[in-house]
Amino acid sequence: MKLEEVFEQTHKLPTIPKVVQELIDSFSKDDIDIETIAKKIALDQVITAKVLRLANSAHFGASRQIASVNEAVVVLGFNTVRTLVVASGVTGAFITTPGFDRKRFWKHSLRVATLAKWLSKHAKYNGEIAFTTGMIHSIGEMLIHIVAPELAAKIDQYVDNGAADRVALETNNIGFDYVMVGEELARRWNFPVEIQMAVKYQNTPDDQQPASKLSHILHLALNLTKNEESCEDAKALAASLPVSSLDVLALDTDALGVHLTEIKDLASGMEEMIG
Repeated sequence: MKLEEVFEQTHKLPTIPKVVQELIDSFSKDDIDIETIAKKIALDQVITAKVLRLANSAHFGASRQIASVNEAVVVLGFNTVRTLVVASGVTGAFITTPGFDRKRFWKHSLRVATLAKWLSKHAKYNGEIAFTTGMIHSIGEMLIHIVAPELAAKIDQYVDNGAADRVALETNNIGFDYVMVGEELARRWNFPVEIQMAVKYQNTPDDQQPASKLSHILHLALNLTKNEESCEDAKALAASLPVSSLDVLALDTDALGVHLTEIKDLASGMEEMIG
């Protein structure tokens, strides 16, 4: 199968609401009419309900009950609301696929997104863009499950058993991998080029020139997610992180190790995103 054949199956491709597409487009714009966009968000009842549940969750600790999208923008800020809407729209765009654990997939993506946002704070980078990139970093994997479910299920089995690397398995068996599919879908959905490139270089950020902070943040978030359970303490977890990415982001291993104790409950209250 060729990569373009995946995107020729238009009846199987995920579609996102128009307002979500507008918000994705707004990542690249400075002049955003926040009031008009908030009104458009409010017209989508499903997304509005999800955003309000999230806005009122313990995670955000709002000082009062938030009853509308406009209030959410005032209390949480437009960038946060935009992130919640985009993430809600993307997670809702994919149909349930037999044999694919959708909840597990989005739970992992949410963890990567949350850690990417946490890292961006220490790396002095835009946390909302980092979070969004973390949420969509492996959407290509889900798309492969939609167009080649049986083959994808077998590959999952091999990966879960620790037999081989997912990229190598997909390349050898399908002809392309989830990273390539994800990059192309991010391009078709008109995500900023910086996010597209972070998806492309998530496993090999050193190959990207000039170096991208976002790609290295995503790479570190993936490493943290992979290693956090096996490392016995924060110091060991910090030591497991790739030095080249820490250098690009000007992060000190020892200093970061001190803060890594914060990551345990970061996603608490965000489960509504994947409900």
